[in-house]
Amino acid sequence: MARPRSVKAHKGLPRGWRWSDGSYRYRVPKGQEHHWDGKTQFTLGKTLAEAHRVFGGRIASVDGAITTIGSLLDRYVFEVTPTKAKRTQKDERVYIKKLRSLIGMNSVMDFRPQHAYQLRDHLKNNVTKGSGEKQANRHMSVLKHVFTKAIEWGAIDSHPMHSGAFKMFPEKRSKMRIPTDEEVREAIKIANPMLQSYCKLKLITGLRLTDLLALTVLDVKDDHLEVMLSKTEERTEQVLRFTLTDEMRDIIKECRERKPLSKYLFKTRTGECQLKDDNTATGFESQWQRWQTKLPKEKRFTERSIRNLVGSQDELEIASERLGHASTATTKKFYRSNVTNVTPIIRQINPKNS
Repeated sequence: MARPRSVKAHKGLPRGWRWSDGSYRYRVPKGQEHHWDGKTQFTLGKTLAEAHRVFGGRIASVDGAITTIGSLLDRYVFEVTPTKAKRTQKDERVYIKKLRSLIGMNSVMDFRPQHAYQLRDHLKNNVTKGSGEKQANRHMSVLKHVFTKAIEWGAIDSHPMHSGAFKMFPEKRSKMRIPTDEEVREAIKIANPMLQSYCKLKLITGLRLTDLLALTVLDVKDDHLEVMLSKTEERTEQVLRFTLTDEMRDIIKECRERKPLSKYLFKTRTGECQLKDDNTATGFESQWQRWQTKLPKEKRFTERSIRNLVGSQDELEIASERLGHASTATTKKFYRSNVTNVTPIIRQINPKNS
């Protein structure tokens, strides 16, 4: 009797992969053995990173290897997804797994705009977790970029989801309540000490949650706080240097003196980083929610809303630099009010002759 497949050992691995005898191995589909040195089972490597590199390079180098949408998604998830932010990688792999299960066996060459619309509607109406118009748009956005890369890789000549041929579901931006500086400082009086320091530092820097929670004592220099922006770490490696004001020095001192001693400014009860390896922060988010439930409903606000508050202050150029945006257009679009103050033309009106 065959030994049952170990779910734990193979959980999360791409289709056809398995862990066996200290290495990651790929079960070669029938008819493709000539692309894999004539083997039915190909050894990819002893580490997951090595296996990804070998597999990605192998399917990229094989002429005509990308024939199905599944093989296209494989190359995308090995070459493109790892270049993105960790949280984006996690979400994208979920979307790609769903797309592969629905259209993975379909031909790349035969995919048409009408198929994209059918898939979009199916994702919307599928009564499971992750359905609805917003989730359908997230899946289709990934697929659209996958086909863009397919053109670059020579798998197709024209984009089946280009502008005009396919449209996402229209989305209305959710209204976020932006608190005032005074509201935040009043609310943190009933927050735990860690959240108090966190909010005070966020009010003067506007840094994203992942960048704040990743701060360590090594980022605190003699005259500035140095922050490597996680969102651009894999691309531009953008660094922000905040001049150490007296208020900032006091906040950092609070963080460093708070027990337990740790290299992280915002730490757990055991001194570990609040961020997990995939850049999620469920523990921190739970603390935030417990704090917010103590406030009157009309006074509650989200963690992200503080960044929006900071982005709405000062001149546009200054705010854009503080938030680490590549251009003021991003700041204006997402962090500024939709209300525009307009000065009417003032004309000299001659009084009627009496």
